[in-house]
Formats: sequence, C-alpha cells, structure tokens
Amino acid sequence: MLTEIKDIVLTCGALVGIYVAIRGLNTWNRQLRGTSEYDLARRVLRAVYRHRDALKNVRNPAVWVNEQPQPPDEEAKKMNFQQLDFYGMSGAYQKRWDRVTEVRTDLQAELIEAEVLWGKALNVLCDSIFKLERELFLALRNYITIINPATEPETKKAYIEIKRMKRDILYEISEGEPDEYAQDLTSAITAIENYLKPHLRR
Repeated sequence: MLTEIKDIVLTCGALVGIYVAIRGLNTWNRQLRGTSEYDLARRVLRAVYRHRDALKNVRNPAVWVNEQPQPPDEEAKKMNFQQLDFYGMSGAYQKRWDRVTEVRTDLQAELIEAEVLWGKALNVLCDSIFKLERELFLALRNYITIINPATEPETKKAYIEIKRMKRDILYEISEGEPDEYAQDLTSAITAIENYLKPHLRR
C-alpha cells in the first residue's frame, strides 16, 4: 500500500514538474517572440525613417558645390559651361538617388522578415511610400532630361509637356503653400508607425 502511494506521489510530482516546465517554456517562447518582434519593428521603423530622409534629401533645392562631381581634365577641356554644369548637377542627383536605392534595399530586406512573422499587411502599407518614391524618381528623370544639353529639342518639348501634366514635387516647399508630397509621405509613415506600435511595447 505504501509503495502504491509512493508511486502515485512520484507520478504526480513528475506530472507537476512537466506542467511547470511546459508553462515555463511557453512563457520563454512568448518572451523570445516578443523580443524578436520588438527588434524587428524597431529595425523596420528605423529603415522607414532613413528612407524618408533620403527622399527629403533628393528634394532639397540647394545643390552644393561639394556634391557635384567634376569630369576628368581631358573630358572637361572638351565641354562648354552648360555641359560642365549639367555634369555636376546630374552627378549630384545621382549620388542622392543612390542613397535612396541603398536605404530602400535595406527596408525591403526587413520587410521580408516582417512578412514571415506578420503577413503582408506591412508590405501593403510600405507600398505607399514606394509609390511616392517612384513618383519622385519620374519627376527627377524628367528634370534631368530637360536640363541635359544633349537632349533633342523635340524630346525636351515632350518632357516639358509631361512635367506640366504632373504635380510639381521635385523641390521641397519649406513655407507658403502646403507641400502635398511631404504630407502624403508623412501620412504613409504614420500608418506604418500605427501598425508597428503594438510590437514596440515590451
């Protein structure tokens, strides 16, 4: 009889131990998942802000001399003032856009992991900022084509007409009329922030 009671007690003790271990493991898993999601949300938001800042830099109307590359001396000798000016201006904008490409690549890498954990909802929200990026790219491409001395007059005329039909977003508006592009970008980022907020609470 005592042996049976002892076996029952040992069995119950083992079952309790297993239950406690499972509960502890589940808690640990939840904590680990929460930490992982927090870190991912923080990385995504940081990448979004870097992308925003890169777009803002493209729209800065001031193009400084130190941003503008200079052609090799042999090439420069064959170029007139207008060609030299275009070389520097187009090179400066290329550098600015290279930064946009760099940070977008980083953001898209984080979104792959986010899709694994949370599905496609965040990707849909980020599509809004990628569409705004595409709009700015087209505006910049049109501008570069128009100011290029090598652009044929008819081609230039066509691009000027395209520019006229689109909203003017190339330069950031700092005062006076509202900057619709900046407002659209802010709204898109706010939606992303609201989505990530629950994951940023630890």
